[in-house]
Amino acid sequence: MSKDLQDIKTRKHVFDETIKTLERKDFKGLASLGIPNIDDAEEVHLEFTELSMADMRDADYIAKVTMNKEEFILHMEFETNYKSNKEMSKRMLRYYTYINWYEELPIYQVLIILKKPSISNIINGIQATVLNDEILNYKYKVIKAYDMDKNEILKDKKVVLYPLRVFMKNDKESDLEHIEECLKVVEELEDKDYYYLTVELSKRLYKEEVLEKYVKEDIYMASALYKEPYDRGKEEERVRLAKLIIKQLTKKFGLLSKDMRENIEKLDSYNLELIGEDIFDLNSLEEVEKYISQ
Repeated sequence: MSKDLQDIKTRKHVFDETIKTLERKDFKGLASLGIPNIDDAEEVHLEFTELSMADMRDADYIAKVTMNKEEFILHMEFETNYKSNKEMSKRMLRYYTYINWYEELPIYQVLIILKKPSISNIINGIQATVLNDEILNYKYKVIKAYDMDKNEILKDKKVVLYPLRVFMKNDKESDLEHIEECLKVVEELEDKDYYYLTVELSKRLYKEEVLEKYVKEDIYMASALYKEPYDRGKEEERVRLAKLIIKQLTKKFGLLSKDMRENIEKLDSYNLELIGEDIFDLNSLEEVEKYISQ
């Protein structure tokens, strides 16, 4: 394996930043996943780009939209690790209340599930009744990218969505043919960042040894994102998050062992974020080990 392909394998993958990069390239085009006719909007302005809660990752996409003379907040979350309806609906509700704290406009929420989950019955909100009175009827829109036709994306010519085609239906192709076709499409684009981003997103679906057969390292390295990695500075954020997780676990379970602290400090951002999302559902430190050992 060449050194450059080895770099592809060892370079830290930051999914959230990949989505943020697509957002920066064409935030209106990206919004078309949630609102297909977004091009009809009079105005779309990004808002709350650094919205963050201590034990949750930053919101993926938040914009203020004026459409048909109606003003509202568009909030989209992109998910590749859908584990449970309960966890996701609670997370979406927390985003809703936090956004609403700062902005009184109506909030249109869209959950975009990229990778097909193991559960089939996806719910889209929380309903609650007490003493026969409906006290909560909270809903959000769900988009299942894995059920979308990847060829329709090409017809619309929204280039910002091309990297996300790796998650879409490829019923008439093998996985290898699917990877090859998705890479071929972005390979021909002038902006090589889209090739880089397609490779990075593919890592959520396929093993490195599979991708190595199809990734053209000269194109991959031609991306400005490779030359000036977009996750530069993320190490400081990873360290901050690790310290926060250790503090929260200590508060919940008591003093952690030296080995436990050191293992948490070594975790990548993705697994640290997973612990942060699940921390209120953890019942013992033994349950934390699964994030360390995976």
